[in-house]
Amino acid sequence: MKRKLRDMLKPSITLFLICVVVSMLLGFTNNITKDRIAEREAMDAEIARKEVLKAAEYFEPVEKDKSVFQKISGPASIEDAYIGFSGDSVAGYVFSVVTKGYGGEMKVTVGIEKSGMISGVKIGQNSETPGLGSRASEEPFISQLSGFAPGKPLKVVKGVKNSPEEIDAISGATITSRAVVNAVQAAIDASEELRNKEAQEQ
Repeated sequence: MKRKLRDMLKPSITLFLICVVVSMLLGFTNNITKDRIAEREAMDAEIARKEVLKAAEYFEPVEKDKSVFQKISGPASIEDAYIGFSGDSVAGYVFSVVTKGYGGEMKVTVGIEKSGMISGVKIGQNSETPGLGSRASEEPFISQLSGFAPGKPLKVVKGVKNSPEEIDAISGATITSRAVVNAVQAAIDASEELRNKEAQEQ
């Protein structure tokens, strides 16, 4: 009986010890790599900021002040905001925006010059359909979203455009197109709030 019990317990103890060792190794690996991953993510974010606001020499983060962004409504939300400087002067703003695409969350980095002109848009992490929604980061779609200062809210259209604010949707990926446009609109609204706040403080 004792032998039978020992034979039954032996595999369980072995499996338990294997699980303990594997868990320890995973924890050790995570501790080694998490700082490097965070460092790499911060570097990628800095590169994205420079890509969308080339006029800026350096960036300073905007503290998450609800009084600045509380008026912004819509399906996209501001995750981070930065002021870009050229020397001592404000060159513009960069926003990291989270929006909902067809495949889930999309991260979009948007640059807005101090004049209100959209200076650049970069599509980041996303799970959009390859060959369809994934084309949001390609021409000709992405070029529609920069190089002008919108005089009215952006709008997704199919076919003929009558103004720069009308963005022609990617064929077969209207949801993704709308998600990116929502992200850019959120950045436009946020930059306007920041400009208004700066004007009041002067």
